[in-house]
Amino acid sequence: MKRQTAMLAKFEVRLPIATMVVLLVLQTPLLMRAQGGQEEHIGLPIDWSSHHIIFTNGASPEVAGKQARDPRSWINWAQRSAWMFPREGWSPLPGAARKRHMRVDWAVPLGANGGMPLAESPAKYNFNVNSTPSCANDFVVYTIAANPSATQANLVAFNNLYTGTTSSSCPTANQSPVSTDLTQPTFLWAYAMGSEGSALSPTISISGTKVAFVETGTATTVTKPAYFDVVTPVSGQGSSATSPCVIASAGSSLCGGTTLVRLNYTNSGVSGCGTGTTNSNSSAYIDYGSDSAYIGADNGILYRISGVFKGTPAVQYCVQVGSATAKLTSPVYDEITGEVFVSDGFTVYAYSAGTSGFTKLNSVALASTSAANGDPIILSPIVDTTNGFVYVFSSADSTDTNSIVAQFKIQANGDLGTPVTAAIGPAGTNGTTYIFDGDFDNAYVTSGPTTGAGTLYACGTQTGAATLPSLYALSFQSGSGTMNSTPAMSNNKNIYGGNATAGICSPLLEFYNSGTDYLFVGAGNIGNTNGANLVTGWNVTSRIASNTTAPNSTATNEWGGTSAFSVDNVSTEDQAASIYFGTLQPAASGTAPSCPKGQYCAIKLTQSGLQ
Repeated sequence: MKRQTAMLAKFEVRLPIATMVVLLVLQTPLLMRAQGGQEEHIGLPIDWSSHHIIFTNGASPEVAGKQARDPRSWINWAQRSAWMFPREGWSPLPGAARKRHMRVDWAVPLGANGGMPLAESPAKYNFNVNSTPSCANDFVVYTIAANPSATQANLVAFNNLYTGTTSSSCPTANQSPVSTDLTQPTFLWAYAMGSEGSALSPTISISGTKVAFVETGTATTVTKPAYFDVVTPVSGQGSSATSPCVIASAGSSLCGGTTLVRLNYTNSGVSGCGTGTTNSNSSAYIDYGSDSAYIGADNGILYRISGVFKGTPAVQYCVQVGSATAKLTSPVYDEITGEVFVSDGFTVYAYSAGTSGFTKLNSVALASTSAANGDPIILSPIVDTTNGFVYVFSSADSTDTNSIVAQFKIQANGDLGTPVTAAIGPAGTNGTTYIFDGDFDNAYVTSGPTTGAGTLYACGTQTGAATLPSLYALSFQSGSGTMNSTPAMSNNKNIYGGNATAGICSPLLEFYNSGTDYLFVGAGNIGNTNGANLVTGWNVTSRIASNTTAPNSTATNEWGGTSAFSVDNVSTEDQAASIYFGTLQPAASGTAPSCPKGQYCAIKLTQSGLQ
């Protein structure tokens, strides 16, 4: 995931003072080590996994101490508690922000062959949490689901982000490189790396000097398998997504000293770890503390890779989770329990990660094996590490009757127990009715589910129309934190703008900024431009109680729908409080500053207004 306040007693804070002190004291040296001893700044990387490991208020001292060993707890806290950092340009009070007028700030072409992948997130890097947003040093990374070539990149990054069609926080003097164009970002670098496109999400090191990503692969053979790649990019290499710097194989002889490490992790030679296959669904989860990655593949095997950013990546060990053809989701590692949670599309698994191997703790069959879209569970579990809950979203329950959200309670022995499920519409009835992840509101994070506060928003299907998306709100029981099996709000069709063409939602994104809790949802028809093509923004400071409630803002012509979102800052700087995503189809029409016809695009919208 995905908070800002004025006074601890009046406004909600993510952590109590004692826990804040623990994090500040214990995490600072850990973060310095994680970013290679660079003490001049503390970076803040945000990626897909930021919304899949949740830290809430209410942690016991024991749990808080364990969380303090995980750099992600600091990253989560720093993003959600930006008001704690006394820096000019970052709003210290909920009422202090200037009114922001939301618009399509920029749309940059990624080429005609592919864009940011379905359900995956760009990765955003804030160079220094102790300073204002930086035009030169803050950047966002996009993977591109297209085969790399001299005319097509598969990995790009932009800086000078805080620009827009009518205003900019990146005047000429602050841009790097300097430009007189204040309406567009700058390609920081653009690469055509390896031999395959990337249909998964990238991850940035805490230092901001390296990026990990996955080449998806095109065949379950030793010749075109998935690769786990780590690049040390060089600014200025490649000028656009269609004019990249080409690095076909590992090394550093090209592109101005850029270093690329490619690990054929599904055919590494480690016993029992496969002989080469693709990777459709499993982005790498990076454990910054141990410098390790957890990743799956389309052979049902879960891998641990060591030496990701501070060494040389190598397969450390693996385990066969599902069948030999199972497409594993992205895994999530929980520092508190030492467990890895993953799914093969039907069953949810828990493994302990030891020094020399995985140990299976539990598995729970959740989804129908005869669902219309093949694998009902596509994305990784969401782990609430503070309260010991695991959440999974599926387009079909075990009887192929309903789309569902499932909540598991992690037991003392590592078992997942019996899940509580809530129906969020009928089960999908076609091959592209995917149910992606929802997100929690600010009240869940600041109060925790055991208070009975908080809401989990999910995009399910419409009653009587299983091929159309609809918004649901789920609530929790006071005392236990157990999710109620009946949604608090069901079947809000306004998420799709009244369009009657089959479609789905992107993963949902929540972000609390300047006293307002925002929820963002993309929607469209996979592989087509005739769906809703929307991004809707919702004010969820109070729970949405009615299924007739309309979104507070809407952005149109997001062709094919959107990828997942990344978010940047709690900021009063013009253009510096934004969301980032990609379109899923070439634009059917349009000219700059909108996405040009025939192009996939990287998009930035400000957080409020969406117009």
